[in-house]
Amino acid sequence: MLPAIHLLGIHITMYSLMVFLGIVAFFVTYFVLVERVEKLDRFNSNRLLLVSAIGIVVLGASAFVLNSVFHSIEKGELVIGGITWLGGVVGAFAFMIFAIHKFVPCAKGNAVYYFSLIIPGLVLGHAFGRIGCFCAGCCFGARTDGPLGVSFPAGSAAAQLWPGGPNGSSLPVYPTQLFEAAFEFVLALVLIIFYKRLKKYNVEIYLIAYGAFRFAMEFLRGDDRGATKIWFTPSQLLCVLMFIAAALLILYRCGVIFKGYHAKCEVWQSEAAKALAFPRKKDGEATKEASTLAAIKELHEMMEAGIISEQEFEAKKQDLLKRL
Repeated sequence: MLPAIHLLGIHITMYSLMVFLGIVAFFVTYFVLVERVEKLDRFNSNRLLLVSAIGIVVLGASAFVLNSVFHSIEKGELVIGGITWLGGVVGAFAFMIFAIHKFVPCAKGNAVYYFSLIIPGLVLGHAFGRIGCFCAGCCFGARTDGPLGVSFPAGSAAAQLWPGGPNGSSLPVYPTQLFEAAFEFVLALVLIIFYKRLKKYNVEIYLIAYGAFRFAMEFLRGDDRGATKIWFTPSQLLCVLMFIAAALLILYRCGVIFKGYHAKCEVWQSEAAKALAFPRKKDGEATKEASTLAAIKELHEMMEAGIISEQEFEAKKQDLLKRL
């Protein structure tokens, strides 16, 4: 635990520093993956970046509200304060998908895909945040006599809940903050290394992988996280909601549910692709544009039917666009 450092006479809390580094890591990852790898045009990239920045604020607000709700349930009276990451995820994910659909032109009808592009940066940013939790002494684990136990110093929340260590420190507890940080660094690394293969499914991967890890980690947590008045802890309840959301997304992708909305999204995607491919052309080129768009649509249908591969589709599409 290292609550703060002093640099050039400035008092800097480690939690704030780690959160700042997490935000920096998020935006660096965004620029590398979205602008360098995806080569998203400047206008749409700026829109997506703006929505992401607002989404971080929404995440913090949602984390604050739901944490207050769970502690109010526990105490039986209104309690305001604190944050819970999973509460932030619930609010921010819903906001991001809606906002991307509404305010990023190229993503209309395909917001989940464009949201998935920023998931690796989100995971990486949260990993730094969890290191900040360890430095601040919050989000600690339950009492343990095992080799992984860590004692927090006198005055810390862990020392107040688990007193009995030397010099007023806590008894050894699980450093669940570091467990979670390690998991998220690994998950972020996997999503980045296999980015091209996994990028379409990053949202589902995160909801399932992090949800499962956090659900299990709750059995090792020892801090006060509020209550739900049911068997699940607040975080486990939110993990269940994440599993449900992932299942709905998978069923939607497979065309099992929301078929009418799926058809609407295809129309929106077609319009967005046309606007992106043909921003503004002269009237004399309208016929050529229409025939090219029809050819691309036919190629896309062939790809969906498995007649040609995605790589062949992209190559042929680029060839058609170059002829305009």
